[in-house]
Amino acid sequence: MTFFYVILAIVVLLILITVHEFGHYIFGKILGFKIEEFSIGFGKSIFSKTSKKTGEKFSIRIIPLGGYCAFLGEDEDNPSKEAFNNQKPWKRLIVCLGGVTFNFLFGIIMSVVFLLSSGYAVPQVNKIAEGNPYFQVGDVIKSVNGKSIEIYRHMGDLIANYGEDEEFTVTLIRNGETITQTVSKKSYSAYYYVSNPYWVEKNLYDIGGNKVTAAEFDEYISSFSVTKDSEGKYQYPDIADNSFKYYKGDELVGLSKDDLIKNAGVSISPDGVSIGFVYGNYAQSYGFFEALGKAWPFAFYVCGLIFKALAGIFTGATTIRDLGGTVTAVTQMVEISKMGFTQFLMLFPLLSFNLAIFNVLPIPALDGARAVFILIEMIARKPVPRKIEAMIHTIGLIILFALVIFLDIYHIFFLK
Repeated sequence: MTFFYVILAIVVLLILITVHEFGHYIFGKILGFKIEEFSIGFGKSIFSKTSKKTGEKFSIRIIPLGGYCAFLGEDEDNPSKEAFNNQKPWKRLIVCLGGVTFNFLFGIIMSVVFLLSSGYAVPQVNKIAEGNPYFQVGDVIKSVNGKSIEIYRHMGDLIANYGEDEEFTVTLIRNGETITQTVSKKSYSAYYYVSNPYWVEKNLYDIGGNKVTAAEFDEYISSFSVTKDSEGKYQYPDIADNSFKYYKGDELVGLSKDDLIKNAGVSISPDGVSIGFVYGNYAQSYGFFEALGKAWPFAFYVCGLIFKALAGIFTGATTIRDLGGTVTAVTQMVEISKMGFTQFLMLFPLLSFNLAIFNVLPIPALDGARAVFILIEMIARKPVPRKIEAMIHTIGLIILFALVIFLDIYHIFFLK
């Protein structure tokens, strides 16, 4: 089964890279560039066909982790008028950024698909802290201070800057009625809650073989007082092994405490100042035009997170643990895909925006650096010597590959 998800992850990467290269290809065709080859993958060719009309070669190659659109005279001088470096700089700039543009637009399209298929999740109160006067289990939170909660605007972000007893308004739906009330964060004691009630509803039985509901199990774990060990770390409830059962094949068997806590998602809300509840996701649906309208702010929200992570490399907020190469990316994609179709769909816009931003960075060998050289030519009225530019891109590519390999080795051997 894991092999299937690995293949699926590689296919996703191949689609995104093909979209990127197709952006270069389309703009090149429109602007009159001579294209020598459009290739999906690297290495030895396993299929190729040359157009008799244009002379363009279309190839599928054996290593499915890349691709390219090769232009005539791209890295060298060529006398042909159709050669890449003989075209006007503004045309070359458009072609150079065509891949980034297509990745961004593809991310928008897949964001629409994602929003149409899965909608978006707003918070629904699952558990409230003892003494919370504002909320009830089942409340659906719609907005904070008039700002609606969206896939790109989370409740946590909207209330993050409020301290204890600082008031703000929350609009919610309770039993079908829309209510707006003034609330504030308070200091609450720690409590246990169930973060995976769906597993409980589907799988859990008591020792007598009777079905246990999520509400019953939540009430049971709430009967335990939250404790800490000698080091001040919170302890999970002291549930005896085999207090609950689940079906293993056709037989009801006992569950260990650790397996029960893991599968049911028994978690701890720590004591301190908070809004006083934990929530699950309540799915809201979008129509087509609504999804199209929401896809753009969602795209900018995701891109903002990516830029923030990149900036974190220089500030220390993003560490080497947060970075990875191709193998690491595929591994993470496999794990996300296993979570379900919704999470799998989410990969397309997230990775497409990532690919667009990464390629626009002014790193030698990437589109961003090539665009910088074209801009220098436009300003200076003469190009940087082609051999020097080619050498810079080659060195950059070697360093980039070395970094990718290093990050993968680090994750595989040192972060186990």
